[in-house]
Amino acid sequence: MTFLTKIKKYINNSYKKIISRNVRKSEINSVYFKNSTTKHSMNAACTMHFSGETEKIRKEIEENLKEIVKQYFNTPEKLIQYIILQGANVYKFNKADKILDFFGEEEGFITPLKGIKALILNFIINFSVKRQPKFSFKTKEMFIFNTNNTEIYTIARALYKYYGYKNNLPGYDFKSQEAFKKAYSNRKRPALTFNTCTIEDMYACKEAIARDLETINFTISLSVEYENSKKAATKIKSNGGTNI
Repeated sequence: MTFLTKIKKYINNSYKKIISRNVRKSEINSVYFKNSTTKHSMNAACTMHFSGETEKIRKEIEENLKEIVKQYFNTPEKLIQYIILQGANVYKFNKADKILDFFGEEEGFITPLKGIKALILNFIINFSVKRQPKFSFKTKEMFIFNTNNTEIYTIARALYKYYGYKNNLPGYDFKSQEAFKKAYSNRKRPALTFNTCTIEDMYACKEAIARDLETINFTISLSVEYENSKKAATKIKSNGGTNI
């Protein structure tokens, strides 16, 4: 079981305990939480999720993005150029993945950051592109890749996140991302993250996990389709172009 599914299961198991405690404390019958395109309603007896709009947008992103990525499957650098043409901030420097890991981030699309982490990352970016240092405790959304040999799946996953962020899907907002990163840093001891969390924090984290799992499933789907198409092409060629 992966870290993401473990945390998701832990959150689900914690919901009723927390809601029961909150209901007793506040003497209310239910909790209602809404983010951009998903709604949650919970009481001591049941939980309901209304995510039709989220699912609709997600499917549109996946369908559109598959067509885009397939055009650049064998030319990853051209896909990065496509991203730049969309007006996105894209930076490349050596060992970007290792530097980002220090910040609890990963190579690809980075949602806006705040605080000291943003300040340091701004300095690193400006140094890497040889421009005057910019002292700011905020960053804009951006892509960061290694200078060489960035895999097509890394770029495709980053682009999926970018489209999700731009379409205001839940889980890409600052609060959700911070909750997710906190959970990841405490992944061996999830109780440290969630024992003192509010319902809103847990929902936010769950949405961020859902979005991350979607990006993984998207790249897996891409790889399966690509490998199947390669096998089909090889078979057609070996059969002299006859039907398979």
